[in-house]
Amino acid sequence: MTTLAMTVAREPRRYQVNTTLGMAIFIGSWTMAFATLFVCFLFLRHREPVWPPVGVMLPSLPLAATGTGVLLLSSALLHAAVGRGRIGAAGLAPLWGAALALGALFAVLQTWLWLDVWRAGFHADAGNYYGLFYMLTWFHALHVLVGLVALGWVWAGILRGRVGVLRLSPALATSIFWHFVDAVWVVLFLGIFVL
Repeated sequence: MTTLAMTVAREPRRYQVNTTLGMAIFIGSWTMAFATLFVCFLFLRHREPVWPPVGVMLPSLPLAATGTGVLLLSSALLHAAVGRGRIGAAGLAPLWGAALALGALFAVLQTWLWLDVWRAGFHADAGNYYGLFYMLTWFHALHVLVGLVALGWVWAGILRGRVGVLRLSPALATSIFWHFVDAVWVVLFLGIFVL
């Protein structure tokens, strides 16, 4: 019987460094895009005498807080999964799958949040607050979608034995991207729902 260690060669250290560097550059470029949007948000927010503006129906804080908790838990599970993958311990696939499921649940909760605001008659053109709300959360949702596709792709690789202790770079890079998505959401949550 052939073991995974005998059929899959260990990835070179250079490949790990290149993958991590590539992801860092990718995240750096997206950080600049999000920073631009945040500066626009702060500029428009500063121009308003009261924030949120009078008459604004705020999106559901409990729903957004639940989504935030789900996303943070997803990120924690990915961190645990990568830790297990590094040492070859059992649990990489179930932890990764659970993180993927929680990421999908976050997307569902986010859609529910948009639908609540939309059904109340507040569309993107209903004022600065709603324009910013939709622009920032939709841009973030695009990254969530990309992250979910990447999480699914890596999970399939884990299940097929192509990603694991001998070849962990795809999992590392994807988890770094997911942590970035998570961090951006925390800033959005604080800016839109809390502060």
